[in-house]
Amino acid sequence: MSAATRHDTAETPIDQQIRRDIAEAIYEQRMAPGTRLSETGLGDIYGVSRTVVRKALFHLAADKLVDIRPNRGAVVWQPSPAEAHEVFAARRLLESTLLADTLAGLDSTGHARLVERLQTCLNDDRAAHAAHDRQAMIRASGDFHRRLAEPAGNSVLLEFLDELIGRSSLIIALFETREAGPCAEADHERLLAIIERGDIGEAQAELAAHLEDCEERLNLSAAETASPSLSDLLGRTRRA
Repeated sequence: MSAATRHDTAETPIDQQIRRDIAEAIYEQRMAPGTRLSETGLGDIYGVSRTVVRKALFHLAADKLVDIRPNRGAVVWQPSPAEAHEVFAARRLLESTLLADTLAGLDSTGHARLVERLQTCLNDDRAAHAAHDRQAMIRASGDFHRRLAEPAGNSVLLEFLDELIGRSSLIIALFETREAGPCAEADHERLLAIIERGDIGEAQAELAAHLEDCEERLNLSAAETASPSLSDLLGRTRRA
C-alpha cells in the first residue's frame, strides 16, 4: 500500500479529485512526461488554494507519478531511457527467481490455488480491454505479476518487486504506443498455460520473453513536454 493510499482518509473531496484527474491524464497519455504542474494554474482550474493543490501533488509524488523539484515545482515524472531499461532488466532477474521459488515450493493444492488467482487476474484484464480502460489494463497486468510472485514468500524481494512494478507500470503508461496495449493478455495466457503444466524452466523463459516484449513496445522518444494548457490536459475549464 502506498503512502498516498494510506492517507486518503485525510484528503478532502477536492484533493481526491485533483489527484484522480492528474493520474487519469497521465495514464491516458494526455499529460506527457515533464509536464509542469503549476500550483497557481491548478488552483485557478479547481478554484482552490495553493495549499490544497500542494497536498494533492505530494500524494501524487508518493505514488511515483509526480516529481517535486526544489525551486522548480512539480512535474510529471520523466524517467530516462536508461532508467526504463534498468527497471525492466531488474524485473527480469527478480521475477525469474521468484517464479522458480513459487513453483518449486507449491504442493498440488497451492498450485491449483495459484492458477485460480492468476485466472482471476486474466479475467480482470479481459474486462479492462473490453471497456477500453487503459488504467485498469495496466493495474490488472501488475496484479498478475504480483500474484505470481507472492507464494515465494520472500517479503523483502516482494516489496522490491512491488516498487519495480509500480515504476514500470508508469513507464508503460507514459511510453507504450496505444496500438501495442499494456502487457498483452495473450502473453499472460501463454505463461499461465505453462505454469499449469508446472515446467519451471519453460515458465522462466516465457516470463523473460514477455518482459522483453513489454520493454520493446516502449516509445522512449516520446519524452517531450506537452504544449497544451493544464486545463486542456485535464479536460476542465478554469473556475471563476
